[in-house]
Amino acid sequence: MTRLTGRSEYVRVGLTAAIPAADTCQSSHRTPFQQLSKLFHARSLAHFYLWLLLYLSGAMTANAANIEIELDSPRNYGYSLGDKITLTAHIGVPLFYTLESGFLPAPGPVNEWLRLDSIESIPNKSGKDYSLAITYQVFKSVRATEELTIPPLPIRFMHRGNPEIETLPPWTFSYHPLIPINKADRDIEPKPEVPPRLIDATSHHRALTYLLGVSSIILLYIVWFYGKIPFLERYSGSFGKACRELKKLKKLPQSKAVTLQALQCFHHALNELAGETLFAGQLPDFFQSHPKFLTLREKTEALFAISQQLFFAEAASELPAISPAQIEKLCLLYRKLERSGRWI
Repeated sequence: MTRLTGRSEYVRVGLTAAIPAADTCQSSHRTPFQQLSKLFHARSLAHFYLWLLLYLSGAMTANAANIEIELDSPRNYGYSLGDKITLTAHIGVPLFYTLESGFLPAPGPVNEWLRLDSIESIPNKSGKDYSLAITYQVFKSVRATEELTIPPLPIRFMHRGNPEIETLPPWTFSYHPLIPINKADRDIEPKPEVPPRLIDATSHHRALTYLLGVSSIILLYIVWFYGKIPFLERYSGSFGKACRELKKLKKLPQSKAVTLQALQCFHHALNELAGETLFAGQLPDFFQSHPKFLTLREKTEALFAISQQLFFAEAASELPAISPAQIEKLCLLYRKLERSGRWI
Protein backbone atom coordinates (compact mmCIF):
# COMPACT_ATOMS: atom_id res chain seq x y z
CA MET A 1 0.00 0.00 0.00
CA THR A 2 1.40 3.37 -1.03
CA ARG A 3 1.46 5.96 1.84
CA LEU A 4 -0.18 9.25 1.02
CA THR A 5 2.23 12.09 1.61
CA GLY A 6 0.20 15.28 1.37
CA ARG A 7 -3.21 16.83 1.72
CA SER A 8 -3.65 17.01 -2.08
CA GLU A 9 -3.19 13.24 -2.31
CA TYR A 10 -6.08 12.65 0.05
CA VAL A 11 -8.29 15.09 -1.87
CA ARG A 12 -7.44 13.30 -5.12
CA VAL A 13 -8.31 9.88 -3.68
CA GLY A 14 -11.62 11.18 -2.33
CA LEU A 15 -12.58 12.69 -5.64
CA THR A 16 -11.64 9.43 -7.39
CA ALA A 17 -14.15 7.61 -5.21
CA ALA A 18 -16.94 10.16 -5.58
CA ILE A 19 -16.83 11.14 -9.27
CA PRO A 20 -17.63 7.66 -10.77
CA ALA A 21 -20.73 7.46 -8.62
CA ALA A 22 -21.85 10.89 -9.74
CA ASP A 23 -21.28 9.94 -13.38
CA THR A 24 -23.42 6.84 -12.90
CA CYS A 25 -26.19 9.01 -11.55
CA GLN A 26 -26.04 11.37 -14.50
CA SER A 27 -25.85 8.63 -17.19
CA SER A 28 -28.87 6.76 -15.86
CA HIS A 29 -31.04 9.92 -15.85
CA ARG A 30 -32.13 9.13 -12.30
CA THR A 31 -32.61 11.69 -9.60
CA PRO A 32 -29.74 12.12 -7.15
CA PHE A 33 -31.89 10.90 -4.26
CA GLN A 34 -32.63 7.68 -6.16
CA GLN A 35 -28.92 7.08 -6.71
CA LEU A 36 -27.96 8.06 -3.18
CA SER A 37 -28.63 4.58 -1.84
CA LYS A 38 -26.39 3.11 -4.56
CA LEU A 39 -23.71 5.72 -4.06
CA PHE A 40 -23.44 5.11 -0.34
CA HIS A 41 -23.95 1.40 -0.24
CA ALA A 42 -21.99 -0.48 2.36
CA ARG A 43 -18.80 -0.91 0.39
CA SER A 44 -18.59 2.66 -0.88
CA LEU A 45 -19.44 3.99 2.58
CA ALA A 46 -16.58 2.01 4.13
CA HIS A 47 -14.19 3.39 1.52
CA PHE A 48 -15.44 6.91 2.20
CA TYR A 49 -14.90 6.65 5.95
CA LEU A 50 -11.46 5.17 5.39
CA TRP A 51 -10.59 8.07 3.11
CA LEU A 52 -11.94 10.57 5.64
CA LEU A 53 -9.85 9.13 8.50
CA LEU A 54 -6.74 9.09 6.36
CA TYR A 55 -7.37 12.69 5.33
CA LEU A 56 -7.82 13.93 8.87
CA SER A 57 -4.81 12.08 10.22
CA GLY A 58 -2.73 13.27 7.30
CA ALA A 59 -3.89 16.85 7.80
CA MET A 60 -2.83 16.81 11.47
CA THR A 61 0.54 15.35 10.58
CA ALA A 62 0.99 18.02 7.95
CA ASN A 63 0.13 20.77 10.49
CA ALA A 64 2.80 19.58 12.93
CA ALA A 65 5.40 19.82 10.19
CA ASN A 66 4.19 23.17 8.89
CA ILE A 67 5.51 25.49 11.58
CA GLU A 68 7.15 28.16 9.48
CA ILE A 69 10.19 29.97 10.84
CA GLU A 70 11.82 32.76 8.87
CA LEU A 71 15.10 34.09 10.24
CA ASP A 72 15.72 37.78 9.67
CA SER A 73 19.46 38.12 10.15
CA PRO A 74 21.86 41.08 10.00
CA ARG A 75 25.14 41.08 8.03
CA ASN A 76 27.04 37.83 8.41
CA TYR A 77 30.55 39.31 8.55
CA GLY A 78 32.65 41.80 10.50
CA TYR A 79 32.07 40.46 14.01
CA SER A 80 34.75 40.20 16.67
CA LEU A 81 35.19 39.62 20.39
CA GLY A 82 32.33 40.98 22.52
CA ASP A 83 30.03 41.88 19.64
CA LYS A 84 26.32 41.34 19.99
CA ILE A 85 24.27 39.77 17.21
CA THR A 86 20.51 40.13 17.09
CA LEU A 87 18.46 37.72 15.01
CA THR A 88 14.75 38.12 14.43
CA ALA A 89 12.62 35.02 14.00
CA HIS A 90 9.18 35.32 12.38
CA ILE A 91 7.09 32.27 13.21
CA GLY A 92 3.89 31.10 11.53
CA VAL A 93 2.01 28.25 13.19
CA PRO A 94 -0.91 26.05 12.05
CA LEU A 95 -4.29 26.12 13.73
CA PHE A 96 -4.38 25.19 17.44
CA TYR A 97 -0.64 25.86 17.88
CA THR A 98 0.51 28.46 20.41
CA LEU A 99 3.99 29.58 21.34
CA GLU A 100 4.88 28.89 24.97
CA SER A 101 6.40 32.26 25.80
CA GLY A 102 6.96 31.18 29.40
CA PHE A 103 9.27 28.40 28.20
CA LEU A 104 11.56 30.48 26.02
CA PRO A 105 15.26 29.77 26.63
CA ALA A 106 16.68 31.71 29.54
CA PRO A 107 19.64 34.06 28.94
CA GLY A 108 22.95 32.41 29.68
CA PRO A 109 25.82 30.49 28.11
CA VAL A 110 24.96 28.50 24.98
CA ASN A 111 28.43 27.01 24.56
CA GLU A 112 32.02 27.92 25.43
CA TRP A 113 32.10 30.97 23.15
CA LEU A 114 28.46 32.05 22.78
CA ARG A 115 26.06 33.54 25.27
CA LEU A 116 22.32 34.10 24.83
CA ASP A 117 21.94 37.70 25.95
CA SER A 118 18.16 38.05 25.62
CA ILE A 119 15.14 36.61 23.84
CA GLU A 120 11.85 38.45 23.83
CA SER A 121 8.65 38.79 21.87
CA ILE A 122 8.43 41.89 19.72
CA PRO A 123 5.52 43.47 17.82
CA ASN A 124 4.71 41.35 14.84
CA LYS A 125 5.12 43.28 11.57
CA SER A 126 5.80 40.38 9.21
CA GLY A 127 2.30 38.94 8.95
CA LYS A 128 3.35 35.84 10.87
CA ASP A 129 1.89 34.74 14.18
CA TYR A 130 4.90 35.49 16.38
CA SER A 131 8.14 37.43 16.22
CA LEU A 132 11.11 36.90 18.50
CA ALA A 133 14.23 39.03 18.89
CA ILE A 134 17.18 36.87 19.94
CA THR A 135 20.42 38.57 20.92
CA TYR A 136 23.68 36.66 21.28
CA GLN A 137 27.09 37.85 22.42
CA VAL A 138 30.24 36.25 21.11
CA PHE A 139 33.31 35.65 23.33
CA LYS A 140 35.69 33.63 21.24
CA SER A 141 39.41 34.33 21.03
CA VAL A 142 40.79 33.55 17.58
CA ARG A 143 44.01 34.40 15.78
CA ALA A 144 42.55 34.13 12.28
CA THR A 145 39.23 34.74 10.59
CA GLU A 146 36.81 31.88 11.14
CA GLU A 147 33.26 30.96 10.31
CA LEU A 148 31.17 30.35 13.38
CA THR A 149 27.67 28.93 13.54
CA ILE A 150 25.08 29.79 16.11
CA PRO A 151 23.48 26.45 16.97
CA PRO A 152 19.74 25.75 16.63
CA LEU A 153 17.73 27.10 19.52
CA PRO A 154 14.75 25.07 20.73
CA ILE A 155 11.43 26.76 21.37
CA ARG A 156 8.31 25.16 22.69
CA PHE A 157 4.75 25.17 21.31
CA MET A 158 1.51 23.83 22.75
CA HIS A 159 -0.81 21.83 20.51
CA ARG A 160 -4.09 20.48 21.87
CA GLY A 161 -2.61 20.26 25.37
CA ASN A 162 0.61 18.57 24.25
CA PRO A 163 3.97 20.37 24.15
CA GLU A 164 5.96 20.17 20.92
CA ILE A 165 9.51 21.40 20.36
CA GLU A 166 10.71 23.22 17.26
CA THR A 167 14.14 24.75 16.72
CA LEU A 168 15.23 28.03 15.28
CA PRO A 169 17.57 27.41 12.35
CA PRO A 170 21.36 27.77 12.79
CA TRP A 171 23.10 30.83 11.47
CA THR A 172 26.67 31.13 10.22
CA PHE A 173 28.74 34.27 10.22
CA SER A 174 32.32 35.39 9.68
CA TYR A 175 34.32 36.09 12.85
CA HIS A 176 37.51 38.12 12.88
CA PRO A 177 40.30 38.42 15.48
CA LEU A 178 40.99 41.65 17.30
CA ILE A 179 44.76 41.18 17.03
CA PRO A 180 46.56 40.67 13.72
CA ILE A 181 47.85 37.13 13.22
CA ASN A 182 51.43 38.24 12.67
CA LYS A 183 51.63 40.21 15.93
CA ALA A 184 53.09 38.49 18.97
CA ASP A 185 51.42 38.73 22.34
CA ARG A 186 54.44 40.56 23.84
CA ASP A 187 54.02 43.31 21.29
CA ILE A 188 50.46 43.99 22.25
CA GLU A 189 49.94 47.22 24.16
CA PRO A 190 46.56 47.83 25.76
CA LYS A 191 44.94 50.88 24.27
CA PRO A 192 43.23 53.45 26.47
CA GLU A 193 39.49 53.53 26.39
CA VAL A 194 37.99 55.78 23.78
CA PRO A 195 36.29 58.69 25.54
CA PRO A 196 32.64 59.20 24.73
CA ARG A 197 31.80 61.67 22.04
CA LEU A 198 30.76 64.95 23.56
CA ILE A 199 27.40 66.34 22.57
CA ASP A 200 27.19 70.03 21.79
CA ALA A 201 24.82 71.38 24.44
CA THR A 202 25.23 75.06 23.62
CA SER A 203 21.68 75.45 22.40
CA HIS A 204 20.36 73.74 25.52
CA HIS A 205 22.45 75.99 27.76
CA ARG A 206 21.17 79.04 25.92
CA ALA A 207 17.57 77.90 26.22
CA LEU A 208 18.04 77.13 29.91
CA THR A 209 19.57 80.56 30.46
CA TYR A 210 16.61 82.25 28.78
CA LEU A 211 14.19 80.18 30.83
CA LEU A 212 15.93 81.01 34.11
CA GLY A 213 16.11 84.68 33.18
CA VAL A 214 12.42 84.94 32.36
CA SER A 215 11.50 82.96 35.47
CA SER A 216 13.64 85.22 37.65
CA ILE A 217 12.04 88.34 36.20
CA ILE A 218 8.55 86.97 36.81
CA LEU A 219 9.45 85.92 40.36
CA LEU A 220 11.05 89.29 41.08
CA TYR A 221 7.98 91.11 39.79
CA ILE A 222 5.66 89.03 41.97
CA VAL A 223 7.78 89.67 45.06
CA TRP A 224 7.96 93.38 44.24
CA PHE A 225 4.23 93.55 43.56
CA TYR A 226 3.43 92.28 47.03
CA GLY A 227 5.92 94.66 48.62
CA LYS A 228 8.35 92.03 49.83
CA ILE A 229 11.46 93.94 48.68
CA PRO A 230 11.98 96.87 51.03
CA PHE A 231 14.63 98.67 48.97
CA LEU A 232 12.49 98.34 45.84
CA GLU A 233 9.23 99.25 47.54
CA ARG A 234 7.14 101.40 45.26
CA TYR A 235 3.68 102.66 46.02
CA SER A 236 1.40 103.82 43.29
CA GLY A 237 -1.96 105.53 43.40
CA SER A 238 -3.22 108.01 45.94
CA PHE A 239 -3.07 105.60 48.87
CA GLY A 240 0.33 104.35 47.73
CA LYS A 241 1.68 107.84 48.25
CA ALA A 242 -0.11 108.09 51.59
CA CYS A 243 1.46 104.85 52.76
CA ARG A 244 4.88 106.17 51.85
CA GLU A 245 4.32 109.28 53.95
CA LEU A 246 2.85 107.32 56.83
CA LYS A 247 5.87 105.06 56.86
CA LYS A 248 8.02 108.10 57.59
CA LEU A 249 5.60 109.41 60.24
CA LYS A 250 5.69 106.11 62.13
CA LYS A 251 9.37 106.66 62.82
CA LEU A 252 8.73 110.01 64.55
CA PRO A 253 7.92 110.33 68.30
CA GLN A 254 4.20 109.90 68.83
CA SER A 255 2.29 113.10 69.42
CA LYS A 256 -0.92 114.77 68.48
CA ALA A 257 0.77 116.75 65.72
CA VAL A 258 2.14 113.59 64.13
CA THR A 259 -1.30 111.96 64.32
CA LEU A 260 -2.89 114.99 62.68
CA GLN A 261 -0.34 114.79 59.85
CA ALA A 262 -1.17 111.11 59.44
CA LEU A 263 -4.88 111.90 59.27
CA GLN A 264 -4.21 114.61 56.70
CA CYS A 265 -2.39 112.04 54.57
CA PHE A 266 -5.40 109.76 54.72
CA HIS A 267 -7.90 112.53 53.91
CA HIS A 268 -5.77 113.81 51.08
CA ALA A 269 -5.55 110.34 49.55
CA LEU A 270 -9.28 109.74 49.92
CA ASN A 271 -10.11 113.14 48.41
CA GLU A 272 -7.80 112.40 45.48
CA LEU A 273 -9.49 109.04 45.00
CA ALA A 274 -12.98 110.59 45.13
CA GLY A 275 -12.06 113.56 42.97
CA GLU A 276 -13.44 115.99 45.53
CA THR A 277 -13.18 116.91 49.19
CA LEU A 278 -15.07 114.40 51.24
CA PHE A 279 -16.85 115.03 54.52
CA ALA A 280 -18.47 112.52 56.79
CA GLY A 281 -21.93 113.21 55.34
CA GLN A 282 -20.69 112.41 51.82
CA LEU A 283 -19.31 108.97 52.63
CA PRO A 284 -22.53 107.07 51.66
CA ASP A 285 -22.42 108.62 48.17
CA PHE A 286 -18.70 107.84 47.91
CA PHE A 287 -19.13 104.15 48.72
CA GLN A 288 -22.12 103.93 46.40
CA SER A 289 -20.04 105.27 43.53
CA HIS A 290 -16.96 103.17 44.56
CA PRO A 291 -18.43 99.80 45.59
CA LYS A 292 -15.09 97.98 45.68
CA PHE A 293 -14.22 99.98 48.86
CA LEU A 294 -17.53 99.16 50.53
CA THR A 295 -15.94 96.66 52.91
CA LEU A 296 -13.96 99.56 54.46
CA ARG A 297 -16.99 101.76 55.10
CA GLU A 298 -17.28 101.05 58.83
CA LYS A 299 -13.59 101.65 59.51
CA THR A 300 -13.61 104.80 57.37
CA GLU A 301 -16.59 106.24 59.21
CA ALA A 302 -14.91 105.50 62.55
CA LEU A 303 -11.74 107.25 61.35
CA PHE A 304 -13.75 110.25 60.22
CA ALA A 305 -15.32 110.46 63.70
CA ILE A 306 -11.89 110.47 65.35
CA SER A 307 -10.63 112.98 62.85
CA GLN A 308 -13.64 115.24 63.55
CA GLN A 309 -12.84 115.10 67.22
CA LEU A 310 -9.15 115.84 66.85
CA PHE A 311 -9.47 118.61 64.28
CA PHE A 312 -12.58 120.44 65.43
CA ALA A 313 -13.27 119.58 69.11
CA GLU A 314 -12.41 122.45 71.41
CA ALA A 315 -11.06 120.31 74.26
CA ALA A 316 -9.23 117.74 72.21
CA SER A 317 -6.96 115.46 74.19
CA GLU A 318 -3.23 115.69 73.75
CA LEU A 319 -3.13 111.88 73.58
CA PRO A 320 -4.95 110.95 70.38
CA ALA A 321 -7.01 107.75 70.32
CA ILE A 322 -5.38 106.61 67.11
CA SER A 323 -1.76 106.20 65.98
CA PRO A 324 -0.11 106.65 62.57
CA ALA A 325 0.41 102.90 62.44
CA GLN A 326 -3.35 102.32 62.69
CA ILE A 327 -4.00 104.90 60.00
CA GLU A 328 -1.38 103.26 57.81
CA LYS A 329 -3.13 99.92 58.28
CA LEU A 330 -6.35 101.37 56.89
CA CYS A 331 -4.43 103.02 54.05
CA LEU A 332 -2.83 99.69 53.16
CA LEU A 333 -6.29 98.16 52.85
CA TYR A 334 -7.33 101.00 50.56
CA ARG A 335 -4.13 100.57 48.55
CA LYS A 336 -4.73 96.87 48.16
CA LEU A 337 -8.24 97.45 46.80
CA GLU A 338 -6.99 100.37 44.71
CA ARG A 339 -4.35 98.16 43.08
CA SER A 340 -6.63 95.19 42.59
CA GLY A 341 -6.82 94.22 38.90
CA ARG A 342 -3.75 96.33 38.04
CA TRP A 343 -0.32 95.10 37.04
CA ILE A 344 1.48 98.04 38.61
